Amino acid sequence: MMRRGLMVGALAVVSVLACGEVPTLDQGIAYISPVILPAPAVAIGDTLRDSLGRATPLRVEAFGRNNEPLPDPGATFLPVILPSPVAIDAATGIVTAFNTTTAVQTVQIVGRVGAKLQTTQASLLVVPQPDSLDRTSPEVKDSRVPALDTLRVTVTGINVNKSRVAVPGIIVRYRITKLYGSGAESASAFLTLDGGVISRPDSLMAVDTTDASGLASRTLVVAGTGVDSVVVFAHARSLRGVPLKGDSVHFVLRVTP
Repeated sequence: MMRRGLMVGALAVVSVLACGEVPTLDQGIAYISPVILPAPAVAIGDTLRDSLGRATPLRVEAFGRNNEPLPDPGATFLPVILPSPVAIDAATGIVTAFNTTTAVQTVQIVGRVGAKLQTTQASLLVVPQPDSLDRTSPEVKDSRVPALDTLRVTVTGINVNKSRVAVPGIIVRYRITKLYGSGAESASAFLTLDGGVISRPDSLMAVDTTDASGLASRTLVVAGTGVDSVVVFAHARSLRGVPLKGDSVHFVLRVTP
């Protein structure tokens, strides 16, 4: 799975950094962010879009010596390896994936600001447009332990060869909607990565990103007694922001004493 925290990075001239001070470059810039992707993936034959399906450019943010945000530094973006399955508009930062790509690919992209600053490489997936969300876990599952079987879903789409294939890099959102049973009001349910440590006491919602096999998953943990069943919904959208066929997949998990 691609569960990522926000990376923080900056590049500057090494010889200047050795002096022990943060350099200030053109436009008052001290450092820049990594490339900011509006989504983990772009669909073949389409432009890179945000979670609402709006065409959205790549970005780099710039900061001054006191960590203050600066105006748009006017970064340019380049694929690391050519030929590339994507084109990046030099003026707008809009990414377009060519429609001749037949397989999932990963493109490494860097951003440059002026002649001295360059970001680390950002990975962008080029994938078929997803159209379906399918359950790969049973709707009803009995369990005698607090950690219930993993809630798995798979995202698929049609590639240019008209074959149905798994689609990685698609965001899936899980939400616990209801607990049933005599102890439901005092019990709690949480979504975790693997049934292990609960990272937050309010983790009724969770976000996952499909892996290379198009799979996303979460595990349900129930704390308390007297819970008969728990309902969990999974949602996903296409890279154009349209709900997938099968969106709002729901799991009803039976908890036996």
